[in-house]
Amino acid sequence: MRATPAAQRESADIGRLFDANVATYDRVNTVLTFGRDAAWRRWAARRAVAAGDRPPVLDACAGTGLLALALARRGAQVTAVDVASATLGVARARCAAEGLPVRTVVADLTDRGASARFGGPFAAATLGFGLRYFTSPAAPLVVLHDLLAPRGRLVVLESVVPSSSLLAAPAARYFFDVVPRLGAALSGDAALYERLAASTRALGTADRIAALLEENGFAVVARRRFAAGVVAGFVALRLP
Repeated sequence: MRATPAAQRESADIGRLFDANVATYDRVNTVLTFGRDAAWRRWAARRAVAAGDRPPVLDACAGTGLLALALARRGAQVTAVDVASATLGVARARCAAEGLPVRTVVADLTDRGASARFGGPFAAATLGFGLRYFTSPAAPLVVLHDLLAPRGRLVVLESVVPSSSLLAAPAARYFFDVVPRLGAALSGDAALYERLAASTRALGTADRIAALLEENGFAVVARRRFAAGVVAGFVALRLP
């Protein structure tokens, strides 16, 4: 089944937003996360690829390729997919500069017709900070389920609305109030960072992501909180 025209327009809009910010995106993220984003990606790469393995891994919503690079450094045979062509071009150049053979595919992750070009089945897949940009977050999970081998591993990193705790309130204020303004000031483009906050609110809590995974054929086997609960990590296995 191909993506609907509305979904295709939404996907193209997201691609344009990221391509418009490709020159500043990584640098701004490092500032906004106080440099912690690199540790989150290393966590995801370790959960997806065991040391010494060379499995085929799909990096969905790959962006500028920092997570794909972390996976390839661990020996994975990586296919990186993203709808933003200029952004994915940065990923391709970044991996080539280290001599790491990462394959890139410009495509809408929810287009099941396009997913035939991704290859597979994959032993593992990663989805880093991309789920929030889908109006129907179940759609990419259905495609990833199809692309993974039985008992294949899906590792998700995502910003979420944090649950109540002593540290959650100031962390949420920073993420939803400060980050959009600071991101706009640093990048010169408010649209992406406004979308970041709005889409995270729409996606909801870590519990909702866990429920989405379980509703779409995955068993959640591990969860992790980062940044006082504003970022969540999940490890899930594809059920038959």
